[in-house]
Amino acid sequence: MTRQHQVNAPARAGAAGWPWWLLAGDWLVLLLFVFIGQRDHGIAGQGATTSLLSTTFSLVVAWTAVAFVLGGYRLRPGPGWRMWLGRMVNIWLVAAPLGLVLRALLRGQDAIPVIFILVAMSIGGLMMVGWRAAAYWWVARRAA
Repeated sequence: MTRQHQVNAPARAGAAGWPWWLLAGDWLVLLLFVFIGQRDHGIAGQGATTSLLSTTFSLVVAWTAVAFVLGGYRLRPGPGWRMWLGRMVNIWLVAAPLGLVLRALLRGQDAIPVIFILVAMSIGGLMMVGWRAAAYWWVARRAA
């Protein structure tokens, strides 16, 4: 492969062409979001790790499934950042409520506090879209 071809070639996710790094980044951001939430609520002690893992699991399952269905793992930055941003917001607007419902089911809760929903939708959404904006910028830069 010549140097010119390498520069103009589209960005690759890995040997199989699958964006494993994007998936790993999503999971890490969701883990960080849950961790920060637990720290803000002073959740510590024996149940903290179980709570961290179960909540993260719920959000990860929902995000990953919805992102695959709605095209969140397409690596090419086209047709433009506005379309991409809309896709990420749509994925979060579907995945976050599903993740919260799954969390409630796993914990045997009858209800989800409204403030919890609002924080998850807003702060979690900002974190995910922010991470994905950085990933979009990186892929677009490499493709140029």
